[in-house]
Amino acid sequence: CREGMCGSCAMNIGGQNTLACICKIDSDTSKSTKIYPLPHMFVVKDLVPDMNLFYAQYASIQPWIQKKTPLTLGEKQMHQSVAERDRLDGLYECILCACCSTSCPSYWWNADKYLGPAVLMQAYRWVIDSRDDYATERLHRMHDSFSAFKCHTMMNCTRIC
Repeated sequence: CREGMCGSCAMNIGGQNTLACICKIDSDTSKSTKIYPLPHMFVVKDLVPDMNLFYAQYASIQPWIQKKTPLTLGEKQMHQSVAERDRLDGLYECILCACCSTSCPSYWWNADKYLGPAVLMQAYRWVIDSRDDYATERLHRMHDSFSAFKCHTMMNCTRIC
């Protein structure tokens, strides 16, 4: 995409998880730039990580609007106020590249159980969406020792994203 929109080129360049399409590489060719696949993920081939676990974790939060009343698609729109929509700013822009999650030591140590920063942020996005009727149930599913409580606030995720 060359614009940081799809996340498919996520890798570790010069020791930082980043998107190759927007990463500036030093033009001084006398120095080498080390390029690796995302850390702590199985590698499919070359720089391509196996994202199956990451995507399964994303699917586990049920990232779609859920309604308690029957909904006929196309019948009417689900409107939000400007303020309700503003609450989602900064959350829906995630492109699921996994740069933040693979920079998180808690995710490295517990990737099979801990959802990691990207999926937790997406879970929060659906909890606060005014159009969704299942916020309480979503929070209940997240209430275990490996959900948000495994975050040790190292903040690698925020530096990377």
